[in-house]
Amino acid sequence: MITAGYIGAYLIGSIPFGKLFCWLGGVDIQRRGSGNIGFANVQRIMGWCYGVPTLTCDIAKGASATYAGLVFGGPMLAFLFGLVALMGHVFPVWLRFRGGKGIATGLGMIAVLMPILAAVAAIVYVILLRAGRSSSVASLAGVAVITVGLPVLMPEYWWMGVVCLMIPLVTLRDNLRGTVPNHG
Repeated sequence: MITAGYIGAYLIGSIPFGKLFCWLGGVDIQRRGSGNIGFANVQRIMGWCYGVPTLTCDIAKGASATYAGLVFGGPMLAFLFGLVALMGHVFPVWLRFRGGKGIATGLGMIAVLMPILAAVAAIVYVILLRAGRSSSVASLAGVAVITVGLPVLMPEYWWMGVVCLMIPLVTLRDNLRGTVPNHG
């Protein structure tokens, strides 16, 4: 049953909602902007009416997998199921393992485990984005809130905060270096 849960979490995470929504709008999002299938690129290229559903569904992927883990095994399994969904989003089998950055899916994961912490991270993201910071910088600031907050609020799971920081540092590395390709 647990193995099926991991497979299900990966498959849920791997649904490329940004790609699907943009495809319905007649655009291959992987050939536009940064080429990313996540919220920031979708919103930049297609606008809010495509960005918001992408964001909502990507958050829901992380939240649903994490919630399933919570129901079937507690916080540890919840985190692991959420992490597998996040890996599905970043490395979706349907898109030759080239997916999103995992920020929204990770937020959904944390929203189930620590809803107030997730809300604070989301507020930090919005404030920094509105202040003119890049989505990558705003995302990392939100992740930093989670990285510091998780070990404080759940000391027995301090390592979750480290994992939450490591994934965006890897997925956002090109954005932070300024080497993201521009596909028009």
